[in-house]
Parts: sequence; structure tokens; C-alpha cells
Amino acid sequence: MTLLDPQMQAFVAQTLQHYPVHGAVTNVIQQRQCYRDMYRSFAASKPTRVLIKDEQVKGPDGHLIPIRHYQPQGISSPKMLSYPVQVVYLHGGGFVVGDLDSHDDLCAEMADICGFNLVSVAYRLAPEHQYPCDISDCLALVDHLIHRGKAIILVGDSAGATLAACVANARSSYTGTQLLGQVLIYPALANDASTSSMHEHAHAPLLTKEEMTFYHDIRVGGSKATAPIQDPLYCPMHAQSFEGLPPSHLFPAQIDPLFDDCELYAQALKIAGVAVKNHTQVGYGLVHGYLRARHMSDKAGANFQHICATVSALGRGLS
Repeated sequence: MTLLDPQMQAFVAQTLQHYPVHGAVTNVIQQRQCYRDMYRSFAASKPTRVLIKDEQVKGPDGHLIPIRHYQPQGISSPKMLSYPVQVVYLHGGGFVVGDLDSHDDLCAEMADICGFNLVSVAYRLAPEHQYPCDISDCLALVDHLIHRGKAIILVGDSAGATLAACVANARSSYTGTQLLGQVLIYPALANDASTSSMHEHAHAPLLTKEEMTFYHDIRVGGSKATAPIQDPLYCPMHAQSFEGLPPSHLFPAQIDPLFDDCELYAQALKIAGVAVKNHTQVGYGLVHGYLRARHMSDKAGANFQHICATVSALGRGLS
């Protein structure tokens, strides 16, 4: 905790008070309840000028996928390459927790600040639904929007950022027309337990190396041995080539076992000639999950504003 300022320490303390001291990652039902209690304790008032509407999209397997639209009122959204801009937000939660409500206030604020329509998706979660159900649901939404003529900016945090990068792998052919960019917030990109940050921050306050192992395993039936090998829809850095990916912005947290993932990914994209920026400095002093601290931490609030400015720039063809 010595690297955290008092505001971030208060955020960590408020988060942890909703979880038991031991066993928080071993019982999924309990973890989901703890997570709901936690995100409700941080819930902020939503901007009144954002119209919110729930809908469903049918996936290729017939599954009805819940989605939520956020439409800013009184704001004229610009167009990029003749396509109306649509932000797609994929929530975090280790592929195990999270839904349309867990990031509701965040999505409403982002839509309001950026001035773009935004849609979030409740993709299917493990362990009830195994990979590739999660990425299949995300792709179904993105394909639905592409077919409706939208220009898309992919935004995700944590596991949602993993899924966003995998969507970018799968739909890179739309880069420059309907895929404008990706904004990845404290993402898991490399699936590598041997990085320096995995060692240095193995026991970070809000995400540990042990928890990452749990999340990776439960997504594929409880054992990493069953994980697909070199599958770009499972792990972003399993792609054979990164050429053709859209402009990419990475927002790591400094005190996070996943910190090094962003630099590994950024270097791979640079080699492939992709425009990429790793925004490490705005993440200094922050922990995994800092978006929820945006109203109680100056550093987290400034980071969130930087993220929104980046999304806005992508949608206006400025980044």
C-alpha cells in the first residue's frame, strides 16, 4: 500500500470491505454477490441527458444477448468516413462477474462526455458458459452494428479489454472503414505468468497473480491445460499477425500484475506498423479496477477523463 496515495488507499479499503479475507476467488456465487455489493457502493448518479434503453441481439447460436444503449441527448455526434460513430463497451470481471448494471454509471458518463452513442453487452459468463461463448456474444453485437452501418470504437476494461482486443483481431478487415480504434483499460493481453509485473505485483491490492490463474482456468473448464493454443479469439497476443489492427490505446494500472501486458502488446503492434500508444504515466499510482475510483481519486478521475478524450479523438478522426 506504500505506493498508493490516501485517496487510492481509501478506494482499496472500500472495495475490500465487501469481500471475505479468505476464499474470495473460490466460490463463484459468493463472488458475484460480493461484486454486486461492491459496485453498488461506488455507483454514481447518471447524467440525465443520456437516454438509456435495453435491447437484445440474437447470436448465431440463437442465444439472445442483452445489450444496453446509451444515447446522449442534445449532442450532434460527428461522422467518420460516412459512418455514424458507435462506442462498444465490454465490461470487466474476470469472465465470471459483471453485467449490464455493473458498469452502468460508467457507460452513461462516457457516452455523455464523449458525445457518442454507446452500447454495452452482457456476454455469457463462466463457469456456466465456457469459452468461446463470451467472445461469440461480443462478435455478434459488433457484427450487428457493422451490418447496420456503424463505425465502431472498441472499449473494454480488464477481461472486457481482453475481449475487445480479440474482437479487433477477428474484425481487423474493417480497420479504416468501420473499425476506428480500440481503447484497452488494464487489459489481460498476453496470458503470461512470467512477466516482471506478475512477479512484482503478484499480491497487488485488487488483483493477484493467483486470481488471474483462477480466471484463466475457470473460463476453459477449470484447467489451463484445456485452453486453446494460439487462438486469437482466446488471447489477443495469440494472433499470428497484428498487421491491420486499428489505432490502439492502452491504459495500464501501475500496481497491477497485468501492467507489463500493455507494453508487450504495444511493442508487437509497433513492429506490425500499427499506430499504438501505451498511456503508462496516467496509470501511475493506480490499481486494477481504478475506474470505480474516478469520483474519489484525483488520479483515477484524471485517467478517466484522459480515456474519454482518447475515445472522442478516435471518433473524430484525430487519433
